Amino acid sequence: MSQPPEFFSATTTEAEARFAEAARRAGADLESIRHPLPGPAGEPLHVGVARLGPARAPAALLILSGTHGIEGFAGAGIQTGLLRERSVLPEQTALLLVHLINPWGLAWNRREDHENIDLFRNFLYLDDPVTPDPLFDVVDDAMDLPHFPEHTPERDASVRDELVARYGSHERLIAAIRRGQHHRPKSMSYHGDHASWSRKVLQELLARHLAGCRRLAVLDIHTGFGRYGEALVMSYDPPGDPRHERVKRWFDGNVYVPGADADIPTHGKSPYGFIADWVSGVAVTAAILEFGTFPPDEFRDVFPANHYHHVYGNPRSEDGLRVGARYRRYFYPEEPRWVTSVWQRGHGATQRMLTGLTGWTES
Repeated sequence: MSQPPEFFSATTTEAEARFAEAARRAGADLESIRHPLPGPAGEPLHVGVARLGPARAPAALLILSGTHGIEGFAGAGIQTGLLRERSVLPEQTALLLVHLINPWGLAWNRREDHENIDLFRNFLYLDDPVTPDPLFDVVDDAMDLPHFPEHTPERDASVRDELVARYGSHERLIAAIRRGQHHRPKSMSYHGDHASWSRKVLQELLARHLAGCRRLAVLDIHTGFGRYGEALVMSYDPPGDPRHERVKRWFDGNVYVPGADADIPTHGKSPYGFIADWVSGVAVTAAILEFGTFPPDEFRDVFPANHYHHVYGNPRSEDGLRVGARYRRYFYPEEPRWVTSVWQRGHGATQRMLTGLTGWTES
């Protein structure tokens, strides 16, 4: 039997190759969609799609990796492992794996795509734009990202202290940025004002692969929040909502409700509920699987630095590469202990959702 670290990769090209090989060996229907831009070494980048189970299955589990670019190594490893293990699916159930929906972000050490768009928020809010936090512009102007290399630690500390004194806490400032916005394309947490390339790809392939599906469970895999190697199952649907209660039953009540931490804001819409607009007749229940890495405050400075190099500077410069490597490590530690834990917990979450699909009721 393969060992978990073998499921995980060091590069986008390696991740694509391992996923494709595992899909072929598992007898999955496999396709590859090329991204319009290359990786940093000129390598082609692709979204991979593998499907197991009957065509037009009434129930399906959709697993996404790479929604937030660089976070995709964890989900890609889980997807490859699932194909290598060839888990038995419940009767009349399909497993649909969308591998690296933002391959550019993975290759270039970015959560966002090549247009600086946060895909998760582009999926949720393109048709119903979110109202930005009233402090977003204040904090964004104070960060002055176009001139980031000119900043000194003393300058940044002074600006931060002044904002905290005026608005209450550092967490309040983080929350203002994390809520996101549509009106500043070069700023952080940009939702986009048009359908991203990945959104168009996802819409087309889901409409095609989920025809006939009536009960869809979605597992979107992320990293960067929580304790090292541990997994949080998140439901953005409010307690009492049938979708939240369904996820809660599937995971024996161990479900995290966002909103208590500034790094994980609430969202006013059900994640992936928009799929019901794309696929006629489907009911959607979604969960986010978030794997912890390191304490955010230890890496807080790398977020604006990495953003600067990609939007205003040069990510291939000496400093850009140094910052990018540190940014990557925050989202993908790569140590055997971490990837083994990610595989075990990811595999367990998948099995719980597949089992839950067989007992899905509308109540």
